[in-house]
Amino acid sequence: MKKKGKSLAELLIDVRIARNKLQNIISRMQNKLDTYNYVFMRNVSSFPHLSKMVAKESELLENVMNNLLTLEVILEILEIKIETIIYIGNIVTSAASVVEAIRLLKDTFHLTPDISVLLDDIYSSFYVNVNLPKEIKINVQEEARKVLADAEKIVEKRKSEAYYQVNT
Repeated sequence: MKKKGKSLAELLIDVRIARNKLQNIISRMQNKLDTYNYVFMRNVSSFPHLSKMVAKESELLENVMNNLLTLEVILEILEIKIETIIYIGNIVTSAASVVEAIRLLKDTFHLTPDISVLLDDIYSSFYVNVNLPKEIKINVQEEARKVLADAEKIVEKRKSEAYYQVNT
């Protein structure tokens, strides 16, 4: 049985939480490192053995700190990539809604054959290039009705503006 993974939004939240925790750890380690460096400088001549141990500990902490900083940058890159995937998904879904609205409008009345063929080509080419899961296709059809209604409102608004411009 295949384990169901998290959604991209949940993954993005996890990455942001991990980055935040990592930044807190890095901040604490930086404070500790500053303290070690202060102790080293303060006791280098008085307690050389203690200073040597502190310097060694400080070096180990710097190594860990560099790895944590690298990990934080990698998580930041991952966060950006996931955000991009989410945005692209939203854009693709939005574009699919508009393409579906074209099909809905085309189905409601007869167009000239050349326009009809052109719209059919746009519709089929879009879905050849963009694979949408079945659940999204159903949702897209609902969104297409909203796009069509919005387009009709814009047409009415443009008509009234044109009428106003002609009569002034």
